[in-house]
Amino acid sequence: MKIGNRIIQNRMIEVNTPDHFEAKYKGLHIYVSSDHGYGKSADPCLTRYWMEIWNWENGICDCQTWEDCRDIKEAIYKAIEGACLL
Repeated sequence: MKIGNRIIQNRMIEVNTPDHFEAKYKGLHIYVSSDHGYGKSADPCLTRYWMEIWNWENGICDCQTWEDCRDIKEAIYKAIEGACLL
């Protein structure tokens, strides 16, 4: 899967649905989901996604936020951008 200029290998993707994405990338765990308790987007064309990027080896969180996006690919891109991986 290509996100921006980054490629996440298919074998590293654990879940990939329109509402939920989990994968490992460069030793980090990426989690993006629209199933959360942070409300809905004010814009009906957008969906609110919860995004986390964790390094589980040392427990450091590189990104933990919500963002209103058009689709899950945009949300993954924003998460990777938020963790300074672009």
